[in-house]
Amino acid sequence: MSAAGDRSPPREEGRASIRARALPSGPPAGRLIDDILVEILSRVPAKELCRCKSVSKHWFGLIHHPDHRKRLPQTLAGFFYGSSAGTTAQRLLELPFRFTSVSGDRCPPFGASLTFLPNHHLPVDLLDSCNGLLLCRCYHVSDGVGAFHYVVCNPATQKWVVLPSSCKDSSEVATTSLGFDPALSSHFHVFELVVEQNYTQDTELCGVAVYSSETGEWIYKEKRWNRASRHSATVFLDGLLFFRVLDLEYHDCVAAVDTKGETWMKFRVPGGQVDDFGLADGFVQQMLFRVPGGPADDFGLAHGFIQQSQGCLHFANFQRDEHGVGIRLVVYVLKNYESEEWIVKHSIKTSDICGWTDLWLDADFDFIAIHPECNSLFFIAGGVTLMCYNMDNRQVKVISYLGGAKPLFLPYVPLYTESLSLHC
Repeated sequence: MSAAGDRSPPREEGRASIRARALPSGPPAGRLIDDILVEILSRVPAKELCRCKSVSKHWFGLIHHPDHRKRLPQTLAGFFYGSSAGTTAQRLLELPFRFTSVSGDRCPPFGASLTFLPNHHLPVDLLDSCNGLLLCRCYHVSDGVGAFHYVVCNPATQKWVVLPSSCKDSSEVATTSLGFDPALSSHFHVFELVVEQNYTQDTELCGVAVYSSETGEWIYKEKRWNRASRHSATVFLDGLLFFRVLDLEYHDCVAAVDTKGETWMKFRVPGGQVDDFGLADGFVQQMLFRVPGGPADDFGLAHGFIQQSQGCLHFANFQRDEHGVGIRLVVYVLKNYESEEWIVKHSIKTSDICGWTDLWLDADFDFIAIHPECNSLFFIAGGVTLMCYNMDNRQVKVISYLGGAKPLFLPYVPLYTESLSLHC
């Protein structure tokens, strides 16, 4: 054989056999590719993961597969709501609970009635929701009339834990909130904002009781503010609970306390008082509660909501334009706690959202949420229609029709990972 023959390329069938060994084939190879794809998707932010669902039916199936949900980031699935919002001072949902998804599908990924809870046949109030966990108040007839226990549960895994009593009477508690951030810790905290009546019979915030699932105990720290709202929402962000109070220096402001009750802060809200026309400037937002009734609640706080979105505290309010005629929706963001500076994130005339020009906006729609991952606002129009306003393209779309819904909505982000702080 000549030297040239020695350098001749391999036969065609040889190349084909090499390709056959290099390329995946059969079901095992397909599963390997899927595993690699899921591993890549697990590193994608929740906002981008939602976009990946539209790549193909196969990608959609991978993202929604029960075996993969624990590994993939989750985002807002929908809202708990009800036909009644309770008659007590605290904001809460009473049975029967309902759920609507942001995709328009009314079927939740779990039983909205929470029948896995202990003594679920007895009255249960839904108080708060935070990053996949729910805070409930479960009543027990055997312990006497009005006796209850707090229960924190995960509806996705059907795990729950009963909390010991804080020894605070329900009349002493302005609001009870849940704090949980799986990115910081697997443990959760429950906050009771404790109030008392002064000599003028006004209610003053006198301290906070905090339960830690890590220690299994309650602590109580005193701190006095002029007033604390029983109706406004709370936000848990950066290990702090944010809530609305009246302050002698700032008047209407947002306050914050840490999980040990030792660090307290306050922030002046932009345009947080009722203006001369009777329209509340403020609509502070948390994933989701509308302050009931009128431009200001019974504690004198301006109508509003606070919420965290994309890792920052947001404040949205209604403000009149420079001519005092038109009304604008303005969304602010607080990126630096030390500077206390609110930055305008979005501003639009309310007439450009859905054509509304009526000054009595409260009669037309109720804002209920800012999406935790996207620049989207959710609101109820006419008391029956759940709608979404996209701040990026300034477009509005209908999510679903909710007949008989009350203006109290709790956001829900599924949590499929097991938590050591919960047990069945």
